[in-house]
Amino acid sequence: MAPFTSVLQPDQHLVKEILDELELDPAFDSEGDLAITTPPLTIYFLFGSAGDMFTVRTFYTRRYSVDDKRILLAALNEWNADNMWPKVYTFTRDNGITRVVGDCDLYIGAGVTREHLTTVITHWVRFAIKFHRWLTDRLAYQLD
Repeated sequence: MAPFTSVLQPDQHLVKEILDELELDPAFDSEGDLAITTPPLTIYFLFGSAGDMFTVRTFYTRRYSVDDKRILLAALNEWNADNMWPKVYTFTRDNGITRVVGDCDLYIGAGVTREHLTTVITHWVRFAIKFHRWLTDRLAYQLD
């Protein structure tokens, strides 16, 4: 029988500790959000206002024109149909620039084990990067 693992309520400090252990170089942005920033993407680690949701939200750096949106949406639909996470979607600003965002959510209202949280973070960060590579390859001959 495995020893009992304690359930805890995660917060930014625990997530930062896990990211440090994974050698992912986290930092707090100007708004106090915990993030990992690389040239192609920024991954945020967010908690819902009620404290019952943990979200890993990725903003991909590449910008697309509205004219590219049809091709982009076809690719995102393909990814979403074939993969559990991140669920990806577009965000278009008033200036016509379209960006891709990815979301992964975990209900934490009842608490989680540290091991589970570490596993979730590890997989979600890997898949955020995997999606970037997949989309780059998928659109290589369709855009630009």
